[in-house]
Amino acid sequence: MATASCPPSGLNEKYYVGNNGECMRQSSFFQGQTVLNQGVGYAVILGFGAFFAIFTSFLVWLERRYVGSRHTSEWFNTAGRNVQTGLIASVIVSQWTWAATILQSSNVAWEYGVSGPFWYASGATIQVLLFGIIAIEIKRKAPYAHTVCEIVRARWGSATHMVFLAFCFLTNIIVTAMLLLGGSAVVNALTGVNIYVASFLIPLGVIVYTLAGGLKATFLASYIHSVIGVQVPYWH
Repeated sequence: MATASCPPSGLNEKYYVGNNGECMRQSSFFQGQTVLNQGVGYAVILGFGAFFAIFTSFLVWLERRYVGSRHTSEWFNTAGRNVQTGLIASVIVSQWTWAATILQSSNVAWEYGVSGPFWYASGATIQVLLFGIIAIEIKRKAPYAHTVCEIVRARWGSATHMVFLAFCFLTNIIVTAMLLLGGSAVVNALTGVNIYVASFLIPLGVIVYTLAGGLKATFLASYIHSVIGVQVPYWH
């Protein structure tokens, strides 16, 4: 009886290991080794966190100084309701490209080749298109609303409002955990920084600029993320 070769014909053998007679693909591209030292990892976490905290807070200060925005609680929660289309588009790109998208698209590329991320992205575009339509209609029908739960309460009553409060709260907890653990896992794989330490350090910069500028600060930070993400490939 013929045995299967390891790796299968035409594939690179350095990405496969034999285990109890089975040919298994390695789970990490880096073969369990870090490509950078821990100092680089801490510099990236703290350096980028400090940069975004200071620069974004500075932009918010400039707006308050020269545009004359009054930073009330309403402004803090709604960004003054004057965010333009370009900034909204960059925010959608930045915030949609979160840890699950980046890591899972890379994972399916590793598993299935080019078709993996293509079909992953194709399926994920549907909810973005639908959300755009819903957002336009909400803007037309409830221009002074603050949250989706507020709209649900006005339309369907308190019982449905409580259900959506629970769903939205759990969604925020799950997504926050996913973002922190995803970012920490990447830094840990590349540099060996302790994943628990990274989970506590990564959100520090975000907390600073959010306290300084509320929703507008998060929009500005997302715009900067998008600019850097688009320009970095050209720098190489």
